[in-house]
Amino acid sequence: MRKKPFSNGWLFIIIFITVGLSYGIYHIYLYNAPRQSHYSHISSSNLEQERLGDIQLLQSLESLIQAPKPRDDIERYQYYHLDNETTVATARGDDKIILISVYSDLKMSTARGIHVGSSTDDVIEAYGSSYYKRGEQGADIIGYVDKINHRNLEFWLQDQKVNMIRYSVDSVVM
Repeated sequence: MRKKPFSNGWLFIIIFITVGLSYGIYHIYLYNAPRQSHYSHISSSNLEQERLGDIQLLQSLESLIQAPKPRDDIERYQYYHLDNETTVATARGDDKIILISVYSDLKMSTARGIHVGSSTDDVIEAYGSSYYKRGEQGADIIGYVDKINHRNLEFWLQDQKVNMIRYSVDSVVM
C-alpha cells in the first residue's frame, strides 16, 4: 500500500498554527517588553506642555519650591524625594529633571487633570486612544509617547485606577 503524500490541508493547518503561535508570543513579549519597544506601534501624542503639579521635565531642581531630598541613586541617575510622595530624577551631574513619578499625592495632577485614583476611562478620555499597554511589577500600564519632543507619560493601574504616574524623557531607562 502506498502512503498518501502530505496533503495541502495539513500544510495549511501547520502554517496557521505557526503564524498564530508567533503572533501570540510576540504580543506576550510586547506586554512585558520595555516601554521603548512600544514607540513604533503607536501615534505620537503632544506632551510638550505636560506637567505633574508645578513640575515640568527639563526644569532645574533649583527652581522647585521645596528643596529636594536626595534618595537612592543608580549609576546613571540621581533621585530626589519630595515631601508629597513625588520623586524626581536627574542625569548624574546635571540638575535638569528628566523623570517625575507621583505615587499617592492626589493634588499632583497632569495638565489634563488626571491624578492618582483616576479611572482608566478618565485617562483615555483625557489623552486619547493612541496608547500602548504593557505590564510591570504586577501593574497594568498604559502609556503615551511624544515622538517629536521625546517624552513618555505612563499611568500605572491597579484595579482600573491610576496607582502611579510616571512622566519622563524617553531616553530614561529604568
